[in-house]
Formats: sequence, C-alpha cells, structure tokens
Amino acid sequence: MKSFAGIVAKVAVIATLLASAVGAVAQPKDLEKISAAEKKQTLERLEFLLTRAAFVPGVDFKKWPDMVTTHQSAIDQAETVGDFTRTVNQVMESYGFSHIVLFSPEQGASRETQSRAGIGIRIEIEPDGLRVVNIFPGSPASEIGLQPGDLVFECDGHPVKGVADLAGSEGQKSTIKYKRENRVVTVDVTRRKYSTVLPESLTWQGDTAILTVPSFDAGYNRDRVEELMAEIDKRAKAVVLDLRGNGGGRVINLQHLASFFLDKDSQPLGTFVGRQEVANYSRRFGPSVDPVQIAEKTDSKVRATRNSKGILLKVPVSCLIDGGSGSASEMMAGALRDNLGAKLYGRKSAGAVLASMIVPMGDDLGFWLQFPVTDYVTIKGLRIEGHPLVPDKEFPIAKFGEPDGALQAAVANTIKTSRM
Repeated sequence: MKSFAGIVAKVAVIATLLASAVGAVAQPKDLEKISAAEKKQTLERLEFLLTRAAFVPGVDFKKWPDMVTTHQSAIDQAETVGDFTRTVNQVMESYGFSHIVLFSPEQGASRETQSRAGIGIRIEIEPDGLRVVNIFPGSPASEIGLQPGDLVFECDGHPVKGVADLAGSEGQKSTIKYKRENRVVTVDVTRRKYSTVLPESLTWQGDTAILTVPSFDAGYNRDRVEELMAEIDKRAKAVVLDLRGNGGGRVINLQHLASFFLDKDSQPLGTFVGRQEVANYSRRFGPSVDPVQIAEKTDSKVRATRNSKGILLKVPVSCLIDGGSGSASEMMAGALRDNLGAKLYGRKSAGAVLASMIVPMGDDLGFWLQFPVTDYVTIKGLRIEGHPLVPDKEFPIAKFGEPDGALQAAVANTIKTSRM
C-alpha cells in the first residue's frame, strides 16, 4: 500500500485541462468484484485528495464526506469495480462542475499506455444513436470501414444510446448497425486494444492551411506540430485551426501551440484563478469568490511559451469548435478570438475549463482521480466553465457524404480576410 505522502508528492505534476473522462467504456477489470474494504480504502483516499488539494472558488470540498453518507446505500450496492466507479462519479457530478472524475484501474492504465480496448471511435451522442466524429487509426472501426458522419444505432440487436451500449471486453465480437446517407449497414466487429493517439494533420485548400490538433494530452507531438507549422509559415496566407473533438490536455502543450499564433509578451491567453489568487484578492480588496472579479485584479496571466523555430504567424486565423472541444482547446479558441479577432465556426464548446490534476490514488486496486485545482477566465473576462464558447456561425455535424459546412465557412472567411 502506498503512503499518503507519496500521493501528495504525485499531485505536483503538470496541470491538465481535459474536459471529458478518458475511457468511459467498460473494460474487463471493471467487471471484477470489489470488496467493502476496498471501497472504504478508495473513498478514504479520495476524501484525502479532495479535502487537501482540490480547489474551485466558492466550493467547500470538506462537505464531501456528507455527500458520501447521503449516497452510502448506492455505494454499498455496487458489486463490481465498474459499478463502484460509476456510482462515485454520479455522486461527484452533483458538484455541478467539470474535471472531477474517478478513473477505474483499467481506465487509469489506459491513460498511461495511451491504448484502450474497444472499437476505436470518437462520438457525439444524438437522439437516434452515436454520431461518429473520428476514427482512431488502426482500430477495429477503421478496419470495418466506419467513417466520420456515420450514425451507429444498434449493437447486438439492442439500441445504442450511449457509450456504454457499445462497451465490451477485449476479444468480444458484436454485430453493429449504422446509417450512412440513406442506407443501413450491418457489420461484425471484434473489440481489441488500439492506440488512442490521433496524430496532428495538415491539409490545404489553395493557400489556406487547415491544421487539425486532436488533443493537447499525452498524444500531442511537439516535433510534428513544429514541422507542420514550419510548412504553414512558408506558404500559408491564412490558417484554419480545427479543434473539434479536442477535449483538452496539458497546459504546456496548449502554450506550445499558442506560441505560433500569439505573442508571449503582448497577447496573454487569460488568467488562472486558484487558491493563491483568491487569497491575494481577499487581502487587497476583501472576500470574493467571483473568478471574473478576481482575474481582473490578478497580474499573473497565462501566456504562450516560445517554440524552437521562432515562428509567429501573421496571417488571418479562423477556428473550428464543437461540443467535444473542451478545456485547453476552449482556452486556445477563446484566446485567438480575444487577441486576433478570429472567427469561430461549428457548434458550442463543452464549457469545461478548470485546470486539474490526474493522479494515482495509491490504493490497492489502482484507481486514479482527476480533480480541479484552479478556475480560468479569458483575457476579456469570460469564465468558460459553465459558459461554452458560442461560434460566430453554427453548423450541424456533417453526415457521411455531406460537405463540412463549418470548414467551408472558415476557409471562406480566412480567404476574404487575407485579401483585405
């Protein structure tokens, strides 16, 4: 068993802004039984981290034990690791903010290895099923021919309404049905492990560069980004930055990408409002838990770093966002809009921006916990948490075979702006 001191040491890791729970799909170990003693130990560790390290302005995490007591019956009834994880997360959802997630041991391992067992798709939930947004390269989904825009609506004869309806163990075979254009396709798929890394990509429409950055998490490849940005610097007259489906990740990766677009000294992204900023404000102006008010009086700002190539683009920029754009990607999009007047296209973002830590809890089973440590306010005074970025023009997700309206509009805007 690991010591609490060891856990606290682990807390001093790189701040993470990741909007959505990673691996929210049942895995084989999630089906294993969990004892009352194991649940008790995990809850004790969770309480220790929340009450000692978590922070959101105006939130009293010392009330966590009372929340557990209120839901003790449901926790006691959880028989498997997966059931326990889901139940605890339901309790934490009552806080009403993002970035507070218990990861099962299997999900925690997936984060470290950047691999997962399943079929390999990123989705958006719709009333009639799961709309495919991205396909992970080399995954079972790519091998059976699933494409972005397909609507998965049935698995093994049962309707698909959420990610749990596609869950299964490694090696498990299922028959799924999906809609593409006006036809229904039935296909068998066998779940297996696949890499969760989606590489950054660059395409062109004339002189307009379309840079897609799928994540700021561990899969973010600095060397690749610098190579792509060097190509953009040489020939682009405009840039469209595609952050759709980018759930966020590490602050240092966000700052790296921002360095190609924003001047480190004169174009700050925004303000982190953590425990120290709240205390400083209270000493100077009196008590307040209003992040916007505190940010206005906080001198320290989040800024871009410097990239190794010394590139700072001076061309028009537009940005694509959707409901999967969260945390670090929302910070990026907001900063481009505030500093450069960049137009946003697509759909509302996730509205989930709290810098957080993701740490192993040190329990016998291997649970991980994500918890918030600081709020964030854009340089023009928007608290994005709970207040999604609204695009200048909204477009529905493109179905298979349909043109990408958001991309077309963004390209048209950047071309128009570059000619002014």
